[in-house]
Amino acid sequence: MDKHFDYVSAQTKWNKVWREKKSFHSEPDNRDPYTIVIPPPNVTDILHLGHALNNTIQDILIRYHRNKGFNAEWIPGTDHAGIATQVVVEKKLRKEGMDRKEMGKEAFLTEIRQWVDSRKNRILQQLEGIGASCDWDKKKFTLDNDMSKAVATVFKLLYEEGYIYRGTYIVNWCPACHTALSDEEVEHDEQKGKLYYIKYPLKDSDEYITVATTRPETMLGDSGIAVNPQDEKNRNMIGKTVILPLMNREIPVVADDFVNTEFGTGFVKVTPAHDSNDFDMGKRHDLEEIVIMDTNGIINSNGGKYKGMTREEARERIMDDLKEMDLVDKIEDYENAVGKCYRCKTIVEPYLSEQWFVKMKDLAKPALDVSGNGDINFYPGRWKGVYDHWLENIRDWCISRQLWWGHRIPVYYCNECYEEFVSVNEPRECPQCGSEDFRQDENVLDTWFSSWLWPFSTMGWPEETDDYRYYYPTEVIVSASEILFFWIARMIMAGLHFTGRLPFEDIYIHGTVRDKNGIKMSKSLGNGIDPLEITEEYGADALRFSIVYISGQGKDPNVARNTFELGRNFANKIWNAARFILLNAEETEIPGEPVFKDYFDKWITGRLAALTDSVENNIAAYRFSDYAKDVYDFFWHDFCDWYLEIIKIQNKSMETAIYVLANFLKLLNPLMPYISEELNEILGSELMIHQKIITSPVRGNDENFENMDMFRDLVSSIRNIISETGIKRISVYAGSGRDLLENYRRIITELSGAESLEFIDSKQVKGIPGIFSGGMIFIAASDIDNIEDHIGKYEEEKDELEKQLKKLEKTLSSRDFLNKAPPDVIERMKEKQDRFTEKKHRIEYIINSIR
Repeated sequence: MDKHFDYVSAQTKWNKVWREKKSFHSEPDNRDPYTIVIPPPNVTDILHLGHALNNTIQDILIRYHRNKGFNAEWIPGTDHAGIATQVVVEKKLRKEGMDRKEMGKEAFLTEIRQWVDSRKNRILQQLEGIGASCDWDKKKFTLDNDMSKAVATVFKLLYEEGYIYRGTYIVNWCPACHTALSDEEVEHDEQKGKLYYIKYPLKDSDEYITVATTRPETMLGDSGIAVNPQDEKNRNMIGKTVILPLMNREIPVVADDFVNTEFGTGFVKVTPAHDSNDFDMGKRHDLEEIVIMDTNGIINSNGGKYKGMTREEARERIMDDLKEMDLVDKIEDYENAVGKCYRCKTIVEPYLSEQWFVKMKDLAKPALDVSGNGDINFYPGRWKGVYDHWLENIRDWCISRQLWWGHRIPVYYCNECYEEFVSVNEPRECPQCGSEDFRQDENVLDTWFSSWLWPFSTMGWPEETDDYRYYYPTEVIVSASEILFFWIARMIMAGLHFTGRLPFEDIYIHGTVRDKNGIKMSKSLGNGIDPLEITEEYGADALRFSIVYISGQGKDPNVARNTFELGRNFANKIWNAARFILLNAEETEIPGEPVFKDYFDKWITGRLAALTDSVENNIAAYRFSDYAKDVYDFFWHDFCDWYLEIIKIQNKSMETAIYVLANFLKLLNPLMPYISEELNEILGSELMIHQKIITSPVRGNDENFENMDMFRDLVSSIRNIISETGIKRISVYAGSGRDLLENYRRIITELSGAESLEFIDSKQVKGIPGIFSGGMIFIAASDIDNIEDHIGKYEEEKDELEKQLKKLEKTLSSRDFLNKAPPDVIERMKEKQDRFTEKKHRIEYIINSIR
């Protein structure tokens, strides 16, 4: 064996072996299936650390169940990401001096396809590079022909069932992407703005009605003023008419219960074509719908003299004109939530537009019922409430997008008889009149309209394929929280409606990867880390282990580049321990059963059995961080720090060590596949995917574990006393554990560093005591050369600790600090406070004992 683990060559080697042997390919057979579909990454860019965490978790599940004997199938794929991809490619073309509209649709789509193909391949290479054991023969892309057929089939079914309709409503419009967005595609950011109080003159009067608004530019499209009929102060104005400033249009004052009497002045301007709530009020009162902007966010001819201005320019000019007319009452600072496009971050415009929608209330009910019945399980459980709340308040889904890239809406219009019809395949003629003169709807479907079918469309649905019958439904979906609504809830709705079955029962929501300061990683902030850089610098195993280790269930992990030293150091520890064992072994054959030559062999094998149980329980409960911590603690501490150190002293054979190492590698394999496969091969075993995880070979009884705890506690306590006093002559009162401990006197002496070790019959002796779980440890005061100097050193250390504790207490009692500091910083300071307090108490105990 090499002195160091060469992770680069191991990754290259095993990726090649797995690929050539098709190690991860699955076909239906008589075994129980275990299926996961990958959350398809957008083809807009390479994977980030969030993807690394997400896919490592899925790979742990797949490798573990494959090793357990399940027919494991993990379907990979990518998403065409309609808006995001078109935006990215358009930016690229603009830098090259090209424009999509000048290029024409076909040329532009050709440009996108070429760009997407390169990104798709890169993403799949990245997945393979971090060790993802996907079935690469079954990779999917949301625009594949069979996937497009599934999309068109679903559209037709919903259209015929009356769920899909076309209508003119207020939608979220992105002036930069030039498309409608669903409610879930709008991000709301709290921003500092202004609240403008504008005076609207009453007709034939010198009086005014003052209206508060955050968007004065939309007043150009006002067609009414609303007041709550319960508003005693203002309801006398109901039925009167005001003159819209700047436009000189007469508009009515109407009564509507929607108006919040606590906002502004109690009067609300109604702009039905540019606000969803105003649209509803406008319908109730038959108010005119006046669109004052074009799709670029530029004021149109309905805006009078402000035509041609941007929203921002119009706002500034309108306020100048209103001030000149003495129609501005006041302007206040105001914070409000501003909606932005989730892709390009442009401020979204509520816009009156004809679009396609899906009625969601009836589709949502079964998805809500399965949550209430406990048929789906959320990990962590708190996400159930969030899921339920969204479904209970769901609105119709705007599914049409004004893009060129995506699934074309399968609706056709006959130019002869004006029939509107839907067809899964491209039609040859109008089904009503037989004419061949027809056109297809120009819009494409929302990207999520294909993604919500992913669990079954990837398996061949709507055809009754062997894969669909065998692998569907899947077991679990692993995802980030931000697509709980976009994707997970919709997949459940689609699965129940189109297949009659849940697409999965378990939903694992992992945390969001953040930097060391607790800020979400992103390219725009410059705090992101490319996972490929980590695999090159530290290795894929180190990447996988480290990010899982620090990611408690549902918690946001804080990651810095040096975070991955944890995994690299662990990999090196495993390699070095294996090298020591094999260099000192007479033969490398793995025993079929553990060999017990003494108590320590039984103990370590019992610990291995306990680890096997904990791994199974943690993976079943989606506690992946606990799984990582348990394998780490077992190997580093139980196996290396204790068992291997003990057998070095005993100079005995390595049979049990080899047995434990070989079976530990099986438990480690789902988390760190490369080093486990490499060592497994050196041990002479077949591929890990052909090996079964042991089923707790030897149970460790409580007495064995308690005795070993006492043994380790004694050694650790002696080490502490030697470190604190410099005295290496130790007396031990061990009570009922004396016989066991005396049998291992030499091991205790060598492990602890004691020069002499005496077991005594009574704890009532004169001396400086220490405590361990089985009894007392004593050193003679006479062994200390200068008692006062010795006490003085402890007093100095105690004083320094007290100073540090006062500083910590002051900081942790500061409200300002507690309100502003990231939670992880506060937690670390509290842990430091606990450590210092415990150390102070120990020093006080030692000082008192010496005195």
